[in-house]
Amino acid sequence: MNGEIEYFTATGMYAASQAGIQATAPYVEAEVSNSRPDPASLPAGDGASERWVRVLGDMGFPAGLPRTITANLTGKVPLGTTRIRITTNLQIYWNSILIDRSSQGNTFRLREIPLNKAQLGFHGYPKQIEDLPPGNVKYVYEQVSRTGPYARQAGEYTRYGDVLPLLKRSDDQLAIFGSGEEVQLDFDPSQLPTLPKGWTRDYFFFANGYEKDMDFYAAEGSTVGPLPFRGMGTYPYPGKLFPHDLEHRDYMLKYNTRFVSGKEPEGYAYQYGK
Repeated sequence: MNGEIEYFTATGMYAASQAGIQATAPYVEAEVSNSRPDPASLPAGDGASERWVRVLGDMGFPAGLPRTITANLTGKVPLGTTRIRITTNLQIYWNSILIDRSSQGNTFRLREIPLNKAQLGFHGYPKQIEDLPPGNVKYVYEQVSRTGPYARQAGEYTRYGDVLPLLKRSDDQLAIFGSGEEVQLDFDPSQLPTLPKGWTRDYFFFANGYEKDMDFYAAEGSTVGPLPFRGMGTYPYPGKLFPHDLEHRDYMLKYNTRFVSGKEPEGYAYQYGK
């Protein structure tokens, strides 16, 4: 599924809640015959209705700019289904949806390409181009301004330089950066074997992280902290604290040493050296 979402904001979510509207993450339903004798034979947790039965709960959505996502329906669609549908009340634009009905027994090999370098630094603000329809924007990475009218959350950000140790695995030790900044990643494909005849190679980029905007109704929107962590459950997390063991304290003291007050004048640009 290739598409794009018009991101909901904290203000929009607050207004919706006041109107008694709850956001509905996209889910998939299959159309079944009314004469189907035994609804209990359908996959568990479907919430079957008279003609449509839910076969996949929260399937996610294309986050950010235009993205391609997948949804695994293997073994979930009742036999004989000819129509399926996606239901949500989020503002999502689908460009194309393709269904793969090929055998799942195809041979494949999965290999990890080692992350070789990870450098955090200031890049600048790429040129923004307004496209059609209105609100559809594009960015020119190479054309940047060193300054921009963007506010920043106050708090401790990760210092510039090598952040490879923070990105070697998925954990609570995050590289924290703000607008105009980037992490440049280099991977080492030198150990990948030569492809057998007739094979093709695809690449998947895995990233795990969090984003916090400065919407008026966003929880703790004006500060970097409290930092998220895997065991927090919900955010904010009343009654819990960011882990404070020796490993997490060392991470904070070693990497998150770049303090931003949040009161920098408009057009402020960070200067940094090697």
